[in-house]
Amino acid sequence: MKTKILTLALFSLVLTGCESKKTQNEEKNTQETEVMSEDNSKNSLNWSGVYKGVIPCADCEGIEEEITLTDDGNFTKKSTYLGKEKENIFTDTGVFTWDKTGSIITTITKDKSSTISYQVGENKLIQLDNENKVITGPLAEKYILNQIEVKHAQ
Repeated sequence: MKTKILTLALFSLVLTGCESKKTQNEEKNTQETEVMSEDNSKNSLNWSGVYKGVIPCADCEGIEEEITLTDDGNFTKKSTYLGKEKENIFTDTGVFTWDKTGSIITTITKDKSSTISYQVGENKLIQLDNENKVITGPLAEKYILNQIEVKHAQ
């Protein structure tokens, strides 16, 4: 008799555990669908185009950055170091990926030597720190690149 009760109790626990796990998975899938269906930078803004700004530089007057984002997930970045005796212009190309929220992109150079993340806003890119957080402090505004040209899908 005790064996039957013990078996029945164990069976009930297993059933409850399976049902609980199924419910958790259903909730997770619902949450992921809600995130993907919400408006975000990727699906609500005209983000493809050219962005420009001057970011801080430790040993020059600033770095003029010009980044072009294309609809197919490629980017080109031209960096000009200002205030140097000779012109220091560097160009990087590569791809960018969106985070799961659709609000942050990460650029990855072709040789994979550099990755930089940006929060995509209305007509602007905000460069993020190494932890993908918005840079704060007195120089925070210097890390914003403004959209100067909109590119349309062809």
